[in-house]
Amino acid sequence: MRTRSAAVEGRFYPSTKSRIFDQIQDIEFSGRYPEPDLSPDKVYGAVLPHAGHLYSGYQTIPFFQLIRRHNLFPDTFVIVHPNHSGLGSPLAIDESELWSNSIGEVPVDTELARAMNLPFDKMAHIREHSAEVIIPFIQYFLSDHPFSIVPVCMMDQTYKSASLVSESIIRAVAKTRRKIMLIASCDFSHFLPPSEGAKLDQLVLDQILKRFAPGVEQAVIQKRISVCGYGPIMSLMEYAASKSPDYQIELLARGHSGEVSPSPEVVDYISLIAYK
Repeated sequence: MRTRSAAVEGRFYPSTKSRIFDQIQDIEFSGRYPEPDLSPDKVYGAVLPHAGHLYSGYQTIPFFQLIRRHNLFPDTFVIVHPNHSGLGSPLAIDESELWSNSIGEVPVDTELARAMNLPFDKMAHIREHSAEVIIPFIQYFLSDHPFSIVPVCMMDQTYKSASLVSESIIRAVAKTRRKIMLIASCDFSHFLPPSEGAKLDQLVLDQILKRFAPGVEQAVIQKRISVCGYGPIMSLMEYAASKSPDYQIELLARGHSGEVSPSPEVVDYISLIAYK
């Protein structure tokens, strides 16, 4: 079967199953963020960061704690993520049938992927880290539950493209009757003093929390905010709105790289959940 091998294992996260799981467990029980006090009926997805596990795992874990506690497990995680390499098509689903890392092999939901009717292009995914680093968290928290993935890479992050991605997912879900969650992979402001980055991030967060997807793009472009996955965020927002116009979106955790490795310039990590 066509298999994508891990590209950043040993750099963004450890290179053996035991070390990966030990590190995630250490982060989970660090107590930095409490488990979210939410009881959703339905979870449509989340915004999650994609840095090295030691840096952004603290913001990633609360989402998975919540869905585990409430047994809200999907059939498939659709991971919509940015393109850092510049390779491949503007919008691209991976051609692989399996994604492999030291924990094991994760199946790609090829039926759902085909039903989305977006371009397939392995080059967009072969070196990209922003979906790969999230998968070990899924493997850890869903170790007793089967799941599959569909990675969707967005080099073109305009609102128009984000809407196209969400519409493609909506149609594919209706056709296949899959139970999905959409993960929007995104880091927020890059390499700024913490206070400056937080102010800029808040401009984007204000639009997200108002559930106004076009405003996310407007804030990023007008203020030149280095939010690298704003397209995936808008796709999540449009998807959630299609499922429930009065959906809720809530901040789960917020931090930055300087909390782990002190520096005058940091990368910001924020997680949010879209639910009803």
